Amino acid sequence: MTTVPGSAAQATHGPVTMPFWTLLGAGVITTLFGAAVLAWPGATLRLLGVLTGIWLLVIGVMRVAGAFRAGHDEEHTSGIGMRGVVDGAFGLLLVVVGIGCLRSTATGVIAMSVLIGLAWLLSGFAGVLLGMFAHGHTRGWLLGVGVGSIVVGILFLAWPGLSLHALVLLTGITAVILGVAEIAAAIRARGHATA
Repeated sequence: MTTVPGSAAQATHGPVTMPFWTLLGAGVITTLFGAAVLAWPGATLRLLGVLTGIWLLVIGVMRVAGAFRAGHDEEHTSGIGMRGVVDGAFGLLLVVVGIGCLRSTATGVIAMSVLIGLAWLLSGFAGVLLGMFAHGHTRGWLLGVGVGSIVVGILFLAWPGLSLHALVLLTGITAVILGVAEIAAAIRARGHATA
């Protein structure tokens, strides 16, 4: 991730960095998504699908935009580095899954559970890969959040027949926990970069 424009703060040290605003924005949006899902625990599958689709589209677009920005800022060219390619590819996959959620909002709990599980897996793999590129304390935070997302994705895929109520609660709780972890990782990384 890259230096935030007009700021000396970086999310990691060394040549491979992640924009503070991208990590923080992803955390805030994930936390808000989880809170919105928990605010309506009796929500219909259609509402869950719409909220999930919007969340994935926003996160995916942010990752793609961050990848282009990172490549420009890191290399002082319009090219994208390896981290940017990985982040951008996962962003595109999240956009595709988000569109799938929006199109499949009424197909059933199992389809929604599988799509949400795939989204958590993709997000987790992206976090782990970005953590491998990162340095210092940010590496540990990104790896932890990535592994957590992978575990949640596996849970969703292992039990696709969850009841709607269980699916809504599990989605909301995991989104809030992982979103707060992303916010904490961004704040900690920024504090480390300015220290």
